Amino acid sequence: MHRVILFIPNSSWFGKRPWISIPYAALIITALLKECYEFTILDANCDDLDEEECRKQLSAIAPEFILVTAASVEYHRQAHEALAISRSACPQAITILGGVYPTTLPDEAVKDPKVDWLFMYQAEERLTSFLSLLTDQPDMACNFPGIAYRDTDGAMMLNPPVSHIGDVKAMVKPDYSRMKISRYLQQTTIDYQFNSSKPTAFIITSYGCPYNCVFCASRTISGKRVVYRPVEDVIDEIEFLIREYQVENLIFLDDAFLADKKRINTLLETFIERGYNLTWKAATVSAWHLNDRLLELMAQSGCTQITVSVESGSQRVLNEVIHKPLKLEIIPPIVKKCREVGIDLGANFVIGLPGETWDEIRQTFRFAETCDFDLAHFHIATPLPQTDLYKICKGKGYLPEDFSFLDSKFFGYGAGFITTEEFTPFELMTLRAFEYDRINFSNQEKIERVARLYCTTVEKLNEHRRQTRRKLGVHF
Repeated sequence: MHRVILFIPNSSWFGKRPWISIPYAALIITALLKECYEFTILDANCDDLDEEECRKQLSAIAPEFILVTAASVEYHRQAHEALAISRSACPQAITILGGVYPTTLPDEAVKDPKVDWLFMYQAEERLTSFLSLLTDQPDMACNFPGIAYRDTDGAMMLNPPVSHIGDVKAMVKPDYSRMKISRYLQQTTIDYQFNSSKPTAFIITSYGCPYNCVFCASRTISGKRVVYRPVEDVIDEIEFLIREYQVENLIFLDDAFLADKKRINTLLETFIERGYNLTWKAATVSAWHLNDRLLELMAQSGCTQITVSVESGSQRVLNEVIHKPLKLEIIPPIVKKCREVGIDLGANFVIGLPGETWDEIRQTFRFAETCDFDLAHFHIATPLPQTDLYKICKGKGYLPEDFSFLDSKFFGYGAGFITTEEFTPFELMTLRAFEYDRINFSNQEKIERVARLYCTTVEKLNEHRRQTRRKLGVHF
């Protein structure tokens, strides 16, 4: 059997904030490869390995193929470091870079001489075929769809995909047999969407998003359709996590978790019938899929927290700028119903979009305050590769002359880089930092409520608030 290793870089290399969540791509790749290859995983993130430790393990395994995963552009340096380590430890191995970064920025990723191939888009129905070509007919690999490479002159050659994730006919059931996930089950950092005092697992039950929000790269990565895993497979995975890891809390990361009403009802009713006694959260849900009956069912099945992506308090901005099919009038009743059934409700907002006026930005904060969410997050619009937002900003000259997706100064939670006739990044950062504090922490009851949501103490939360104000929300 040919030896294949999946190399997951350590997110904390180069002084970056650690990002500790179960790498779902690794579970899919395990299911695809473990039967036909001598397959192992080098998870530098889970084991918190340094570069030398990774080099030693790669040398000992001596794989023929090294798959490096790059889950986001923000962590691109980690991916390139993993490629450098791979080439140093195993100079004859074929290196393949996959994930969001090479999918959205192939022209940058392919410049690294230590990567042989970029594998873009989804792995199902494609990865095993590509590896077989590299093994049996290497001269034909350059014709494979959805990959990129350098020609003999160093120029990028890119083959478009035949399909996206939404066109995959048969979803692969995640396979945990090669993963050590214990470290991923406890979260200790302040983050409303991912924090829990219980052993917590992340789970994805569907892929893709059918909507057209201006700032989202989902269409590039997954297409516009949604594909759902069978409910039976999802239930099997949950029962495995309960049985093997004593998981007590789940976090669903789907983009369109509630879109299929029949499916979500079946899933939640199964939770109730089998008496899992789990709590669960949804990192983001579409508000227009919620109704009183569904919220009651969610609460009965163990839901404790959801976050709705409202984005703007201006209906015009939602319609004409963001292109999100949300009517603001439905939000206050949802807040009321969530409080009634005992579900904590967070909300995401985005400010600083081209076409948005300063008064409309202020309107967003007023709307958030009036709704009285359990926690309101305010994000400053940041252009991502291959999004409509980036194309607009680039075309109208709204970005700094030296703007680059690969420059670390253009990444930072709470930072802004778009300048229009209506606002500057400094104005957005200042307004956001102080409005976030004013709206979420206006009295002791709210402070204690947010501390509970963050699973932290009031003292630690207040320090978090101080750093938010003093750093204007950047890296707080």
